[in-house]
Amino acid sequence: MKRRHDRVLKAEKANELVNNASVSIEEAIAAVSAIGGTIYDIKLRNVDGRVVWRVKLVRVAERVKVYVDAKVGDIIEAKAEATAIEVEPARRMSAPEL
Repeated sequence: MKRRHDRVLKAEKANELVNNASVSIEEAIAAVSAIGGTIYDIKLRNVDGRVVWRVKLVRVAERVKVYVDAKVGDIIEAKAEATAIEVEPARRMSAPEL
């Protein structure tokens, strides 16, 4: 019974977020298109009492989180985080035999 109650609460919170967002997911994607990269996650969130689209992008050697105001469509914040790039260690070359 508790699981059902938790699901109902989660659905009610999601419904409230959607009702308070006047910017669609397509508009949020358009807002972050100037940053470039490939979107791999986008969610509607409540951050500090403000409804925002949190868009996660991946670009060359970095991941970027972009927060878009879900009421007006402006980018609030963009945070870049470098990703580890695996590089093969250099191989030692031996001197040619004479």
